[in-house]
Amino acid sequence: MEVDKLVTVYGFSLFDLESGQQLPSTFKAPRSVIEHDFQGVVMEGTAELVDADALDDQGRFRRVATAWGELAI
Repeated sequence: MEVDKLVTVYGFSLFDLESGQQLPSTFKAPRSVIEHDFQGVVMEGTAELVDADALDDQGRFRRVATAWGELAI
């Protein structure tokens, strides 16, 4: 992973109209995307550095569940 291609993503919460509560999102995103595109509230302490290519077209990062952790050679 190249250092210049890393981006910090955060967990965040969104207001749910149905329940009337802040609920955690199912994905992470960069702070600017959370605040401007999703109107969410960043959960401090959830920062994670990821490769910028791991974000989708809307700036969302979803960890792919696997049975094994990332393998280093």
